Amino acid sequence: MKNFKIYLLIFPALFLSLFHLSAKLLMKPYLQAVTDSSIIIMAETDTQDPVVVQFGESALDRVSTTAFVKVAEDRREQTYVHRIPLTNLSPAKVYKYRTIHLKDTSEIFEFHTSVPEGVPFRFAIMGDNRSNPEVHSRIALKMARHKPYFSIYTGDLCYSGKYFEWKKEFFTPEEQELIARVPFFNSLGNHEAQTELTKVFLQAPQSKSNNEYYYSFDYGDVHFLVLNTEENIQPGSAQWKFAEEDLANTTRKWKIVVFHIPAYSWGGHNGNKNMQELTSKILEKYGVDIVLNGHNHFYQRSFVNGIYHIVSGGGGSPLYTPKESPFVQKSVKDYHYGIADVTPNSLKITFYDLRGNIIDELTLNK
Repeated sequence: MKNFKIYLLIFPALFLSLFHLSAKLLMKPYLQAVTDSSIIIMAETDTQDPVVVQFGESALDRVSTTAFVKVAEDRREQTYVHRIPLTNLSPAKVYKYRTIHLKDTSEIFEFHTSVPEGVPFRFAIMGDNRSNPEVHSRIALKMARHKPYFSIYTGDLCYSGKYFEWKKEFFTPEEQELIARVPFFNSLGNHEAQTELTKVFLQAPQSKSNNEYYYSFDYGDVHFLVLNTEENIQPGSAQWKFAEEDLANTTRKWKIVVFHIPAYSWGGHNGNKNMQELTSKILEKYGVDIVLNGHNHFYQRSFVNGIYHIVSGGGGSPLYTPKESPFVQKSVKDYHYGIADVTPNSLKITFYDLRGNIIDELTLNK
């Protein structure tokens, strides 16, 4: 009887020990919400035990740990996506980092902090990669070779926002390699929509909107405004008011607005009247230079009242056939991605197909 009591005491401790030994990082860490002084490391694990990040410029001599966790419940067993903020960083620097979860340690990755005004930088553009992970993976590999500092995604990261679709269609091995080094900002698409897992897997930067799905941020000489076409954006709405106040108060040289459903496009779903109204009454009023969209599965560049409207929806979704219109300048039915180079006086965007051929270029000077 005495031995039996000892077993009762030892077995739970042994089980707990074995459980911790098996705890692991479920995929590579990835990057969200980069600024000139901070970034958020995201790490998915199979336990709620804190994740530690070791980081630094030349050596991993600084440490941060989990600030909070969001639970992914759309599966048989819950998983946990940790947010580990790295703060007090320096602008325009390269940092190394690795994540540690109990006895599981990631490889070492690098990322760039945001640059100040006047410093050149590069970012990548991709949209509508859902439904075809093979194409999406090829695009992620191509984007990585250009070494962008961050990426803009124009929505529809996966088909319906279910856990297995996030993992199969978005978090492919090639995409994980990219976003472990290159933070991304996403404009919510109608396919991943506002599901709980979208809140779990994505973390927007802090913004005056106090909203995860529409926000703004500055990067070098560019002010980015990211809007949500899945939420009320009509005149008088909270999002409409935020967009107008945000653009009215920025002093950056370039203004780029990102939203999923385009205002001006022809072919596929065509354009959207609500977004045309927002464009004419706010975006044109405050001198927006470029609007980036997805939703229509092709490449298309239009020019309306001083604004270039670029549909980049060729990240993997089944392709649509673009159509001609007086405002359309260029259309290509092909899978593609974009690379943007910003200098103090110019903004150049080059779009490539999967074979590395240039399908379009746009250069603006100020």
